[in-house]
Amino acid sequence: MEDNSKLWQDFVVGDQSALEQIYNSHFDALASYGLRIVADAGLVEDAIQDVFLNLWRRRRYLGKVENVRFYLCKALRNQLNRNNRYEPFHTTDDIDGFLDYLSTVSCEQESIGVETRQALIQTIQIALAELSNRQREVVHLRFYQGLSLDQAALVMNVQKQVVKNLLTQSYARLRASLRTLVSVLVMLLFQ
Repeated sequence: MEDNSKLWQDFVVGDQSALEQIYNSHFDALASYGLRIVADAGLVEDAIQDVFLNLWRRRRYLGKVENVRFYLCKALRNQLNRNNRYEPFHTTDDIDGFLDYLSTVSCEQESIGVETRQALIQTIQIALAELSNRQREVVHLRFYQGLSLDQAALVMNVQKQVVKNLLTQSYARLRASLRTLVSVLVMLLFQ
């Protein structure tokens, strides 16, 4: 796979295949992130298409981009805001989708019994449900999109310290929730 910065520069000078490669290599991550903001896959796909159409139209005015994924996440969030459909984690379907993303497991973990996996998913779902919308969003950006604190702050349009505070609060709440829930789960499983 070609380096993203090289692809970006090729795209900026008019190489459609470079833009197509950028689109293909980042679509899944963008769709996953977009679904954390808007629960409608159709709206997210439309917004991603809008982002790439706008990039193509404005390519002559674009400069060098250090982190293409960060740039695209920020552009997608802005596009969703412009589309007036921004409501992060509004319904339980949003949380379920997020949990589906979290519960993607490796081959070794597939051997875990169905009941145990269901209990684990429910435990995580309960713990995440206790987080605020912003806390869930910052956890997703930081750990599932791999953005730095600075990049997450830019995507969320907040100060870096706000991101740090949200992460600290999220850790504390998740630790407390999971500790309590795992204790209850162990008691239930081994009765």
